[in-house]
Amino acid sequence: MLIQRWKEPLVLGDGRIRIVLGSAEEAMNWLIHEPNQNSEKWRHAWRTCNAAHEGRLSAEEARSAVQLAAAPSR
Repeated sequence: MLIQRWKEPLVLGDGRIRIVLGSAEEAMNWLIHEPNQNSEKWRHAWRTCNAAHEGRLSAEEARSAVQLAAAPSR
């Protein structure tokens, strides 16, 4: 499967570090290193990125899921 780049990269950061994700595959690599893998947002992002990687969902759907997973919890 060819990597489908997102139209606009997702830029994450906390003021000390900046992470730029440009595809579902890159997001999966970031997600695997996230400490809170038990959250529903993390699991949704992982499933969505995997589906985009396999061609079952669009790359932009994966981007939206990752953006939600990266948002601070309230």
